[in-house]
Amino acid sequence: MPNAPAADGDRPGRGGRPRDPSRDGAIRAAILRVLAESGYAGLTMDAVASAAGVGKATIYRRWRTKSDLVADAVAELSAMSIDAPDTGSLEGDLRVLLHWLVDAVNGPLGAATLSLLSAMPHEPSLREAFHSGPMGVWGATFRTVWERAAARGEVDEAIAGTAVSSTASAPILQRWLFSGAPVPREFADEVLTDVVLPLLAVRRAA
Repeated sequence: MPNAPAADGDRPGRGGRPRDPSRDGAIRAAILRVLAESGYAGLTMDAVASAAGVGKATIYRRWRTKSDLVADAVAELSAMSIDAPDTGSLEGDLRVLLHWLVDAVNGPLGAATLSLLSAMPHEPSLREAFHSGPMGVWGATFRTVWERAAARGEVDEAIAGTAVSSTASAPILQRWLFSGAPVPREFADEVLTDVVLPLLAVRRAA
């Protein structure tokens, strides 16, 4: 008697119907939701299947182990970035980017990232994947904004990666990590107006 198809339409095991790619987005969203709600320890195949509303066969068709699943979750965080804005001025670019950062840390991306951060000291492969993935992507986006500003003559070419350039994102990330409360968008404007721009003015004068 042939095996009955799984409840979600996928047949488990080899030789079954190819996985349905239309489910991928919902499943990846479920991974981030489980991370945000239950943390890294609560990220199990069963939990993801339940959150995505699919059978376990669908999950195991995509990932054989939790490590594989987490690696895909990290890749999904990389994709949830923003293209480097190009408003024509450094102030405009940074404002767009800092508003995105605030929205990101306040939302599912931030909650999922926090759960991964807590596991990184004990998971070297996860730490490496996160630094070469989301952190690399987000850092490159900020670096592009600074490099464009240098090309326009707004800042000197050596500013990317300096303490001054880090003051754009660091206060937002610090408040997010340690306050335990949402970061208001107004705080991003305050950081830009009262910290970053005055520091840039001092650097230019020097």
